[in-house]
Amino acid sequence: MEQVLKGQASFVARDIPGAIAAFQEAIKLDPARMLGFYRLGEAMLESGNLTEAETAWTTALGKKGTDELQAKVLFCLADLRERQKNWQGTKDGWGAYATFLTSNPKAGGYPATAAERQKQVDRRIKDEKDYAGVKERIIQREAERQKEAEENAKKDKLNR
Repeated sequence: MEQVLKGQASFVARDIPGAIAAFQEAIKLDPARMLGFYRLGEAMLESGNLTEAETAWTTALGKKGTDELQAKVLFCLADLRERQKNWQGTKDGWGAYATFLTSNPKAGGYPATAAERQKQVDRRIKDEKDYAGVKERIIQREAERQKEAEENAKKDKLNR
């Protein structure tokens, strides 16, 4: 717990590398507990290392921790997958979070968030599908304009 507190202090002080090192040390000292992995995931996310954050949180799910902490880890994983635009993983993640909260009402989570995020992901998937043709036409027109601009630049050089 001492290393977790040290890591939290570093995290608050915006010393993310120090926080990561302290959380890793906490995990070495007590690898069976969820808290070190959870906090390591947060520090990794803050450092921009999404893959390591996901690894830490996925590992945390197999460790000992409170229901409240497990709900937080599930929330973080669902949110991370949404940031990664992994839509099926996002839907599954929010589903796992909602299911856990239903089974563990004392976990203190936000079940309405899961339902709302799943709706938003469904809308995003539909929008991407509906606008795929539009995006393709925009890319094609931009390529045509670029080619025309290059040809005009060549003609301008020859006319000088």
